[in-house]
Amino acid sequence: METKQKILNIIDTNIKRQGTENLKYYLENATDFLSAPSSTMYHGSHEEGLAEHSLNVYNLVLEKIRFHELENTYSPETISICGLFHDLCKTNFYVIEKKWTKESGIWEKVDAYGVDDTFPSGHGEKSVFILQRFLNLTDSEILAIRWHMIAFDASIHFNYPNGFPFKKAMKEEPLVCLLATADMEASTLLEKNE
Repeated sequence: METKQKILNIIDTNIKRQGTENLKYYLENATDFLSAPSSTMYHGSHEEGLAEHSLNVYNLVLEKIRFHELENTYSPETISICGLFHDLCKTNFYVIEKKWTKESGIWEKVDAYGVDDTFPSGHGEKSVFILQRFLNLTDSEILAIRWHMIAFDASIHFNYPNGFPFKKAMKEEPLVCLLATADMEASTLLEKNE
């Protein structure tokens, strides 16, 4: 089954919250969520890379929850929302632009992904903002999505004192760790670029 259909099936099966149909319509008709890359040159820097990454993270979070015997702690709905939509901030974010590259000793312009962030409000925060337009998120979901970037989130290092909000979120909400490590594993171990 193709990635797009797997994601839509997970949404239909697991997410029953009010606003889900509007979110699904938004994903399919107002964004490039199902066709966008996941990065410009790192993991998933190809068409449908974001959908593949989202599905990989969902599957890894599910595995981690089973491994740590937390099935009674997090619902399939919460797992689906966090795993699939932690990077919703990357929708309508990448553009095709011309970049110089040197192939066989000759410089030439080629099509490549670039960034056009029309709402520069952060990474995890932006995903939360977008999701909250459609779904009422739980505190656990907000914290996990907000902090899923761990070391790549500069605010962790600059928040007084020494990342206190992040540390507190990790201590109080295990889903923060589960989502963040799943995201890191997916992007570094499963999604190696050509």
